Amino acid sequence: MTLFIIIGILLGIVAFIVLGYYLWSTAKEKYNHNIFGIGVLLRGFLSLGCILLLSCSSLSSEAQITYLSLAIVLWLWTFIVTWKNTSFLIAFFSIIYQVTVIYVINTALNKTFQLLKGE
Repeated sequence: MTLFIIIGILLGIVAFIVLGYYLWSTAKEKYNHNIFGIGVLLRGFLSLGCILLLSCSSLSSEAQITYLSLAIVLWLWTFIVTWKNTSFLIAFFSIIYQVTVIYVINTALNKTFQLLKGE
């Protein structure tokens, strides 16, 4: 049973990567739009900063609502730009991959800075 779970997880990861590559290549070839462009990355990191600021317990509820609203607006902006330049389905599914890329890059940067500090 455990073997089937491991195989299923591995197949799921492979399918996730293949679908992501398909979305990227289709958007690039058919619409000449990079779904992982600089604008997407900048808006993603800004929204990540907003989400990280939400975790500060010293913020008022109005500030928390503002940061959450700003993060949502940034991701809506990313969705609309992608939809305008490609199609609705590519924009819809690419949001998942765009969030994943921001998370992976942020994790890699954190690990790199920890290694540079010697922790």
